[in-house]
Amino acid sequence: MEERYPPSVHRFIYLFFFQFCSTLIPRPIQKFFSVVVGDLFYLLMRKTRVHVRKNMEGVSRGRWSKEKISTLTRKTFQNYGQYLLDYMVMHRLRPSNKNQWVEEEVGADYMAEALRAGKGAICITPHLGNWEIGGLLLSFRGGALNVLTLDERDLDIRSYRETMRRRRGIKNIYINPKDDSPMAILDAVKALRRNEILAMLGDRIESQKTMVFDFFGRKTAFPVGVAMLALATEAPVLPVFVVMERNWKYKGIIEPPIYFHPSSREDREAIIRRGMERLIKKFEDYIEKYPDQWYNFYSYWNE
Repeated sequence: MEERYPPSVHRFIYLFFFQFCSTLIPRPIQKFFSVVVGDLFYLLMRKTRVHVRKNMEGVSRGRWSKEKISTLTRKTFQNYGQYLLDYMVMHRLRPSNKNQWVEEEVGADYMAEALRAGKGAICITPHLGNWEIGGLLLSFRGGALNVLTLDERDLDIRSYRETMRRRRGIKNIYINPKDDSPMAILDAVKALRRNEILAMLGDRIESQKTMVFDFFGRKTAFPVGVAMLALATEAPVLPVFVVMERNWKYKGIIEPPIYFHPSSREDREAIIRRGMERLIKKFEDYIEKYPDQWYNFYSYWNE
């Protein structure tokens, strides 16, 4: 499987530098720090910079100028710096102080309606904005939350993530992307049948269960595990997004549910395709609106 992040980013930024600086620097003035550090890595990480620019060109579909693409590419590094700073101190986020971080939450009624049906709810988002804060916001509402996640090779990162989530009552469900057996998602199915929430990321290929869809005008393979889970459990799929606005606060959004309910006139593949096309279109809408918060630091379309 292709390496999606440079190892130096994980070891150096995650485990020392940003943790140290996020502790010392008050959040109101962190934006100045994240801009400087983001620019530094923008300049030093030439290969990664090229990947991000190509991804930005893909999102543009030829509509944006070279100057705009360059600006958005640079801002991606700056925004990711803020994401890392916030990630390192998210254990401080509580219902009592969330207004310091989050300016607005929209669509909570869709979640409440889904859970009233008793089938659980699948929340899915691309690698856009701050998905970890999204998990905390969901946990603050009292629902039992499970996060479907890949097993992390870096034990320090895994330990930090587990500790942060456990303090908020969030459970990790680890999966092996190479295991395509039904047993691999058994814990996820059990959680949904207990009428719990299952959160997952959905814009990277981490398994062999894929189908090809149109994504920003290109034929793109997408993972369809979310559709298979929804078919197996009848749980609704809720697209969710936590994006940073211009005031450097986050906005949490829950979109209307997408259902993968079978009918007598449709086969399994048709149901998956129809639902996934709706989901991918929603991903496109938000990525196009917040392109400098789409954190894929590899060539997304393998160019």
